[in-house]
Amino acid sequence: MLLDVTTLFAVVTLVALLMAGWICFMAWGKPARDALWAWGLALVAYAASHVLFALLGAAPSAGLVVAGNVAYSMALSLMLLALRRFDGLDTLARPPWSVQLQLLLPALLIALLYTLLMERYAARVVMGSLIFSLQIGFILRSLLDASLPRHGRGRYILLTAFFALLASLLLRALAAAMGWVSSNDDEAGRQWLIMVFLVALCAVISISLGFVYMTMERAEQRNFELAMKDMLTGLSNRRAISDQLQMAVSRAQRQGQYLSVLMLDIDHFKRVNDGFGHLAGDAVLRGVAQTLKSRLRAQDQIGRFGGEEFLIMLPDTHLDGGSTLAEALRQAVEATPTQWGAHRISVTISIGVAGGAITGSVTVDGLVAAADSAMYRAKQGGRNRCEVAPALLASN
Repeated sequence: MLLDVTTLFAVVTLVALLMAGWICFMAWGKPARDALWAWGLALVAYAASHVLFALLGAAPSAGLVVAGNVAYSMALSLMLLALRRFDGLDTLARPPWSVQLQLLLPALLIALLYTLLMERYAARVVMGSLIFSLQIGFILRSLLDASLPRHGRGRYILLTAFFALLASLLLRALAAAMGWVSSNDDEAGRQWLIMVFLVALCAVISISLGFVYMTMERAEQRNFELAMKDMLTGLSNRRAISDQLQMAVSRAQRQGQYLSVLMLDIDHFKRVNDGFGHLAGDAVLRGVAQTLKSRLRAQDQIGRFGGEEFLIMLPDTHLDGGSTLAEALRQAVEATPTQWGAHRISVTISIGVAGGAITGSVTVDGLVAAADSAMYRAKQGGRNRCEVAPALLASN
């Protein structure tokens, strides 16, 4: 089957414009700094580069060659900008000058090199392909950055598409350097263009779908966090910790394991809100949560159960072990005041401990109720202390 270069040109351009239009439609109503806007504009620049290249057939011009390659470079820069905004690295509609220079410098280099090397086809193809490859390398580095919370299928779609683009550019540079192609008008040049356009067609569809899918995955993750996490402390919320406790009780019953539960409450928390304000109260809650979490094992779970109440689940832990940890946590909170402006706000906690060998008769509600009753006995006994539930739940 013979493929026509002009037809491929038109198809790639129309697909890029269609993708750009729908992505900009998705971004409509969002702030200018939203990553979708940058990605949509990148596809517009990508389509513009192909329109400029198409005009070369009707009116050959050095200016069109330079402009088309500059537009292609800007498309890659805008994609990198979109990824930076997706990761929260650029919070302003206009990035800092250092970032703007990083994004604009490749296009400036392309304009300069293509102007200087206009009469040397092989040299400009090699240099241009290497600069484009470097830009794609920046994009790949961003996608492969393990420190950024970007996981899922969308990321892998983007990685595959950009690696394919990188390979096609490097192959074309090699072909030009080895003298396998001397212009876009000979048969060899047309075959290389067909290869480039086929890869470009697949890539423009893949990168668009990949970025949109990655955006959807991020939205789903945020919705999950809103449903399962306490936004103030970053801990599991009541629903999540209750689900985790249900699974832990079921597992302990099947495997005949121990399980301990700690219910704790910040003493006289209302005094903090009344004396320092609710923002200070929020800071105290975050501070206590961090103190508690930092002293737990990897398999332990903690969640905010209510206003100033926390529930801690200790798998494979006897009642004695739970009681020992409860005392350690009580001392840690007492010794770790929260800094609020010029004030150091000290608080204490009261803890109730329940648990032991989990038999088939033990329920989640019964376990929580036992720990809760023990906590209230700790409060009635003077606060800043630990109480252990009756030994019934700890029977061996």
